[in-house]
Amino acid sequence: MIQSGTISHQHLPACWGFRGSPDGNGGVHGSLAEQILWLNSLRWVAVAVVVFGTLAGTYLFPVLVDSRPLYAAALVLLACNAAYVAAARRRCRTEPRRAVVLAMVQMEMDLLILTAVLLFSGGPANPFCLFYVFHVILATIILPRHLSFPVGLTAIAFFGLLAVNELNTGALLGHYPLQLSAGGGVWRNPVYGLAAYVAFTCTVMIAQYLTRIVIVRMASKELEAARSSNLLRAIINAMSEGLIFITPEGELSLCNPAAQRWRLDGAGRGGESAGGFPVMLAEHMAALAGGEPGQAAPDKPIEFCTSGARPRLIVARSCPVTGGGGVPLGYVIVGQDLTEHKRLEADLRARTEQVTAINETLKKSQVRLAQREKMVALGQMAAGIAHEIGNPLTSLSSVAQYLGRKCQDPDQKELCAVVNHHVGRISAILRRMLNHARPASSEYTWVNVNGVVENTLALIRLDPRAAGVTITDTPNTALPTVWLNPQNLEQCLLNIAINALDALEAKGPGHDRRLEVVKALRDEMVEIRIHDTGVGMSPEVCRRAFESFFTTKEISKGTGLGLFVSYNLITEMDGTIDLESQCGQGTTAIIRIPVRARKNLLADPAPGTNPPPGDSVANEPCY
Repeated sequence: MIQSGTISHQHLPACWGFRGSPDGNGGVHGSLAEQILWLNSLRWVAVAVVVFGTLAGTYLFPVLVDSRPLYAAALVLLACNAAYVAAARRRCRTEPRRAVVLAMVQMEMDLLILTAVLLFSGGPANPFCLFYVFHVILATIILPRHLSFPVGLTAIAFFGLLAVNELNTGALLGHYPLQLSAGGGVWRNPVYGLAAYVAFTCTVMIAQYLTRIVIVRMASKELEAARSSNLLRAIINAMSEGLIFITPEGELSLCNPAAQRWRLDGAGRGGESAGGFPVMLAEHMAALAGGEPGQAAPDKPIEFCTSGARPRLIVARSCPVTGGGGVPLGYVIVGQDLTEHKRLEADLRARTEQVTAINETLKKSQVRLAQREKMVALGQMAAGIAHEIGNPLTSLSSVAQYLGRKCQDPDQKELCAVVNHHVGRISAILRRMLNHARPASSEYTWVNVNGVVENTLALIRLDPRAAGVTITDTPNTALPTVWLNPQNLEQCLLNIAINALDALEAKGPGHDRRLEVVKALRDEMVEIRIHDTGVGMSPEVCRRAFESFFTTKEISKGTGLGLFVSYNLITEMDGTIDLESQCGQGTTAIIRIPVRARKNLLADPAPGTNPPPGDSVANEPCY
């Protein structure tokens, strides 16, 4: 009879619901707790079989000497199985090591109970001694290799104990022979023959069953291996990273489509490997296969570029692959395309530098704007002071004139005249300052360019930087009057002249320091050339001179808005402004203004007069 046994449900038909994963030693421990629970259910059947066999041997075929030990063995098997169930459901599901120990204990206890059942039912003469073999086979299937051998040794020891006990007529464990008629031998006894037939039948059926289990297991493992292989190959082929596997002999065993592109891009041009891969990758593969120390560190990444229409930057890493027992199987090389990453990194770095430069420019612009605000406030204050000084100067002029008329002494009259002359000069300077500080208007009129230039240079001569500078203005009486906003032209000339004074001051004393203004009429355009002999500008600076907030001066001396504003003012007049400069030779600013700007928008007033009220542009915006 089968008293106990354990069968891995990994090896049973799928409809029985068994699952399991084999370990490296041939056993199954991934779902061993579930297998133990299934074996516990079979053990209930084994208890029933022991009880039924004892009843048959006592009443149906009275061959047993004493049935009570067999009932006791069935009771022990029942109690042990209940304990197994409790232990398996408590912790074995979460602790694989505990499940293996519990399976080992069950197999040993099953052999012990089987030995006891055989002892009390005839000993070695019982034909069901063959069940020792099935317990060993089941232990080999379910348990790891190092635990299945002790089970086999235990079965051999228990059967040997029964044989020795039988040889000594029960001197060791007691003698419980079957009550069979000995006439002609036990094989002539029909009861023993029936028992032997049943035992043989069970042996054949269980042998076929276990063989089927092994075949199903092998087929399922092959199917699972094929499915896993197909899945792994699909994943490798779908990878965006290139993957290469080479054997220890250097043979290419696997190359996914991404890595094939390295070969395609690298083939057909000079300086490439024979296999079509880039030189650096081919040398790395050869070094890995050759095992040359120091030439190919598996954990060290390599970088190489593919050739072709669009070169790509690849960073690859290699890793050794080993099998059971540490046997080397080859090397896997995985490469990632970092071309886009490097491009984005370079673009981000460039944009970061641009943002940094813009931030620096904004900081400088804020400082320049603050300085400009201070200059505006100072100019407004100076205009107010000039206005307040005008009243005392009027009184001084009146007193000087009165004293000049009353004095009879020629010397005193001459002194009064000198005082009156200088008071007039001061009044003229204050008038120019007030005119320059007056808010700009957008009113256009016919303007004499010579007068505007003369008034501007009169202000420039008062600048301390003009000391030692020869300022030359050659009037051109042949110039026609020009239709424009005089304040805009004066602002433009003043900005250019101030820049010229700065350039002359930067050149230092001991050099030719001249500021010349020449006017001419060319192609219906009034051309004003302002030339200085200052330090000059490089072509790059000259090209960017009209950009807003661009300046080569110190923060406290320039805002970078003078030429920018001048350019906009001249453009508003439909004119042009250009710069000609050489480093160390000086700069020439060329202003060209049409005689009649906006001729398609304005009426044709007579020169020297203002336009009719309907054609006035006093309220026209600057742009």
